[in-house]
Amino acid sequence: MKRYLFFIWIIFALGALFYFSNLFGTDIPPFTLIWLVLPFLAVLISGENKIVGFCKVKFSEFMLVLLLNIIFMGIVFVILEPLSGTYKIIIDKALRTNPLDPAFYWISQYKDWSGVLGFFLINIFIIIFAEELFFRGLLIQYIGLKLNTFWGVLISSFLFLFFIVILNYNLPPVENYILLVGYTFFGRGIIGGWAAARTGTIWPSIITSSLVYTAIVFMYFYYPIYF
Repeated sequence: MKRYLFFIWIIFALGALFYFSNLFGTDIPPFTLIWLVLPFLAVLISGENKIVGFCKVKFSEFMLVLLLNIIFMGIVFVILEPLSGTYKIIIDKALRTNPLDPAFYWISQYKDWSGVLGFFLINIFIIIFAEELFFRGLLIQYIGLKLNTFWGVLISSFLFLFFIVILNYNLPPVENYILLVGYTFFGRGIIGGWAAARTGTIWPSIITSSLVYTAIVFMYFYYPIYF
């Protein structure tokens, strides 16, 4: 993909993050800024957007990996979420936090499709985009060049796990374990990392994470019986 598209996306994401935070009085996630700025600098210095996984992929390969990514990550959530309600607790806490996270502002203000759509768009274009760009893009590509792809996926998964530990969602012990090991390390780290390593891009993991989290939010509001 053209390098200028990458720069436009980053600038748009940063601008939108500050705009919405100022407009709605929401919080600006400091880590999101870091995950956007560091890949931006890496591409600016190297002149290659491939080093952050922002590049083309063969359509048939992309669709196959995306489908497998959605299936595998979906299975993790389908098994663990109804049993634990882990993400339900996270949503409850997020909606009671002041100031709100930019993505959760939408579902706190609009309890219909517009709220769910806003949540999805903020994630896929800003929040989850930043996380995947850094962890499944820059880290996997960089570590893969220094060591190999296996270590790139594994180390980036542990670092992403460490990042979630720092955020400290303050969950009960069982739910915290499910969040850290099930959703973070295995779901997004290993499964999403495999998809990124297989295609050399961040697209399957970005789309999958955004869809899965949006589906959970949708179930939270419209089909809470499954929680």
